[in-house]
Amino acid sequence: MARGATHVLGLDIGTQTIKVVELRLSGQDVVLVGQPAIVPTPTGSVVGGRVVDEEAVSQALMQAVSEHRFGVKKVVASVGGDTDVVVRIAEMPRMEARELDEAVQWELDRQTPFPIDQVIYDFQPVEHPGADPASPNMEVFLAVAQEDMVNAHAETMMTSKMIPIAIDVEPLALGRALVELGGDAVMQSTAVVVHIGHTHALICIFCQGVPVFTRTIPTAGEAFTAAIRQRLGLSELDADRAKRHFADVSDVIPYDDYDDHGLDDDDSGGMLAAGDDSIFEVSDADSSVDADMSLDSTDDIATHVDVDTQAYELPPETPTPDETAVHAPTADDQADGPADAADPLTEDERLASEHVSDALVDSITELATELQRSIQHYRRQHRRENISTIILSGGTASMRGLPEFITAETGVPTQVANPFSNIRTNPTHVSDAYLRDVGPAVSIAVGLALRDILDR
Repeated sequence: MARGATHVLGLDIGTQTIKVVELRLSGQDVVLVGQPAIVPTPTGSVVGGRVVDEEAVSQALMQAVSEHRFGVKKVVASVGGDTDVVVRIAEMPRMEARELDEAVQWELDRQTPFPIDQVIYDFQPVEHPGADPASPNMEVFLAVAQEDMVNAHAETMMTSKMIPIAIDVEPLALGRALVELGGDAVMQSTAVVVHIGHTHALICIFCQGVPVFTRTIPTAGEAFTAAIRQRLGLSELDADRAKRHFADVSDVIPYDDYDDHGLDDDDSGGMLAAGDDSIFEVSDADSSVDADMSLDSTDDIATHVDVDTQAYELPPETPTPDETAVHAPTADDQADGPADAADPLTEDERLASEHVSDALVDSITELATELQRSIQHYRRQHRRENISTIILSGGTASMRGLPEFITAETGVPTQVANPFSNIRTNPTHVSDAYLRDVGPAVSIAVGLALRDILDR
């Protein structure tokens, strides 16, 4: 099953929370070690996916490591965001591999806003299942990240006494956690994963386990909070709290009509084929570096990457909100929010839920509309291919009624992600109910930890 590190940490550094998941391979089973960790991201230390205060983030990581007593220092982290990381799919004339590298140099200038001498990039031809191999054109996936962003991630990990073995991209991590490890039904069909983060939502389509489409939209947790704040006149903190505890769109009536707009070519993209490694991979020589190395060697491990083209500490059973987390209420939430579905709401709680949910109608409808447009655009390009399921991840995925709303709007069965459904866990360390609750928020971290464990 494994092809590299078989005991590793997956690290997802988000704008509001940092998620860490420890996985190891035991025989043919993937095992969760202890609990996922989720700690608040220090205020202002991460902007648009970029670590801007390495010391503050390092301190938060060291605190998480100390409290959770992780059994390994090897880490796979991710880079994301909509400013310093660009993923594109380019249609190019079919050519041999030796010609492709030079052609990609020209394509980078056209497809990305960054000077080529300031980025780390990778590319890979994309072969969609069922595509005509005799076509005169080929699709090439491009992944580009600002070099100083990658450096900042690597330096932050090393300052925290961690050993970075790879820096990955979010769509591939989501594919591992929710598609490759999601069971045969998902792997043998075409599935959409929608990860709702703080500043943006990531829409990825996987066909038979192959990532074939990706798109980023700005409608996400931050936009939901802003809608509540503006509509109800709350502070940002109170609006976020209201969203987490009172949002329930179960009774929201979806709009029936959509304009059949496609996406511009620049808004769509494919990803690497299923047999390919992560976009950015630290060389084997660098991966064995001592964890207490000096910062003088940071540039070496961050910039000399070998490209192979082939979570908040969870307080014991009481999750801290993720980027935009709207978790199903737990017993510890009862003092601050409505009771769970088995208990009747008080009149004040019912009114609060109505007001918050009404404030969210436009935002969640916009999210569903953009998702529907992405699906329509993809299906027009791929012979009306059937979409079997939509999987929602990110903290907001647990908003009550959201899967049903998305199903009604798109006509596609929608479920909330559970990246632990096929991972062996120890109920004496963490309950299944708790993992279902926080699973959507830590999906990327799980996928990062799986990078070298899963057969590709």
